Amino acid sequence: MRSPNSLTRLWHSARIGLLLVPALLLGGCASLTDLRATVVTPNPAPQALVGAKVQVQAAPGNADSADAYTLQTAVLDAMTQAGMVPLLGTPAPYTARYAYTVRLDLEATYGPSVWPPPVLLPNGAVYFPGGWGGWGGGMFGWMPPPNYYERSFSLEIRDTATGALIWQSHASTGGYERGLASVALPLAQAVLRGFPSEYGEHKVLFPR
Repeated sequence: MRSPNSLTRLWHSARIGLLLVPALLLGGCASLTDLRATVVTPNPAPQALVGAKVQVQAAPGNADSADAYTLQTAVLDAMTQAGMVPLLGTPAPYTARYAYTVRLDLEATYGPSVWPPPVLLPNGAVYFPGGWGGWGGGMFGWMPPPNYYERSFSLEIRDTATGALIWQSHASTGGYERGLASVALPLAQAVLRGFPSEYGEHKVLFPR
C-alpha cells in the first residue's frame, strides 16, 4: 500500500502532466519552445490607417517598467511593418495606446478541480479559502505546482480629434515564464499580422 506522501506526489505529477497535454496536442510537430499566441481582433481596420501617422503611447505600467524601451521598440517595429508611421511625442491624426500585461492563471496552475477555487491576493500570494493548501502542506508535504502565466498585448487606435475607437486587437500566450521582454515583439507582430484586413480569432505560431 502506498504511503500518503507517495500518493500525493503521484497525484501532483499526474495533474502537471495533464496540463501539458493540450500544448502537445495543439503543437503537433512544433517544438515545445515555440511561442503560440491567440489573437482576437473584433473588426478589420479602415484602409485609411495604412500609411497613416499614429502617435504611440504606453500604458502607465509599461511606461514605468524596467523593460519600457524593449516594449516600446517592439510596438514601433510591428506598426512600421504593418504599414503605419508610428510617432513618439508628436501629434498625429490617430493615437495608439498599447498595454503589455502578465497575470497568474490560477486554473491552469492548480487545475479546475480545486474547490473553493484559490484566490490571488493583491500582494501576489495565493489564498486557498478551503484550507486545501495549508492542509496539503502540513500533512502530506504538498508542494505547489509551477506557476502558469498568461502574458498579453493589447493595442487600441483612436481618432485623436474625437477619441472614437478606430481599431483594436489583443494577443495572449500562456507559459511558465513571467517576463514580458522575450515575448514583446512576437505578441506585437501577432496583433498586427494581416493588418488591416484580418480579423476574428486565430492562432499564431512563432518558431524559436
